[in-house]
Amino acid sequence: MAYLHTALGKFSPEVPPAWAYSVTTERDGQQTTERFDPSKPPAEQWTLLRTQGHAPTTEDLEKYFKYKASQTPGPTQATFHKNDIEPGTLKLVSEDADRAEFTCTFREQSTNTDKMLGHLGLRLMINKHQPHVEKFTLTLDAPYSPVLSVKMRELVVTMNFSPPTENRPSLPAQSASHFAGRMFFISVEENLHFTYFDFTSASRP
Repeated sequence: MAYLHTALGKFSPEVPPAWAYSVTTERDGQQTTERFDPSKPPAEQWTLLRTQGHAPTTEDLEKYFKYKASQTPGPTQATFHKNDIEPGTLKLVSEDADRAEFTCTFREQSTNTDKMLGHLGLRLMINKHQPHVEKFTLTLDAPYSPVLSVKMRELVVTMNFSPPTENRPSLPAQSASHFAGRMFFISVEENLHFTYFDFTSASRP
């Protein structure tokens, strides 16, 4: 399956380095749009563009910069990387003339480093004609407690990718996550949706 080898060889579940982009985040009815530009100094790489459908106020910007100052600089980190996938577990579950769907799990070395990966199953949708990963789905296999105070009952993470072109690689387009569980004996449910757009190549000075 040459298309599978090609698709996985180029696959990255996060935005590649040196690409600037905008992202809209929707959480519990709240919407925020930000811009990330890796060509700027670390403290200036993130910019708040809109919040709740309007341009940010001075107060919004102050809260935003305080929040970002407490975070690790750089784009959102992916849940996993392509080298975490165990090639020997790839199993074809369906296909047609255009696409093929595979399930797989993660390398033992990766699950030793990140215990969470050992509890997740991965599903990949591969485009055959322009070999690339069109979509992945991560699903929690069974209820899991990463720490004593947290019980994860449900976790589903999906991400869709644009096809590669002559000028750019395959890039994230949309991502969504659903979590249901318990934290400190309180039931918690969270749904997140991300939309990525306005990608531009950004070279660092």
